[in-house]
Amino acid sequence: MIDKLMIYEIKGIEKDLLEEGNIPMLTIYLEDQEGMEEIISMEESLMYERQLQKGSKVVIGPDGNLFPLSMAENLGMLDEEQEIPGICLQQQGNWQAEWMENYMDALEEMDDLLKPQ
Repeated sequence: MIDKLMIYEIKGIEKDLLEEGNIPMLTIYLEDQEGMEEIISMEESLMYERQLQKGSKVVIGPDGNLFPLSMAENLGMLDEEQEIPGICLQQQGNWQAEWMENYMDALEEMDDLLKPQ
């Protein structure tokens, strides 16, 4: 049973073939401290926005996308008292709920801004 939020290092990035009308995606190759490998897909623009590159230390967030450690700490994903490489699942549930609440609030604000006056 996994009881820690794993911290990964980006080992490689490949650009996916883009079909017309699709969002540019990347395949990211990750490795944890124990040498276990993981492969995920993520939007290219989000990788650029979060300034992720080969060698970056990251966590996989509740939305399945990568977060740099500094952003993960700012969002409360990593507890200051917890030792890296991660946090327990109970704490993970707390930050996921908080993250989702903040995300939903942001969507509501965007919706309000886009409504015709």
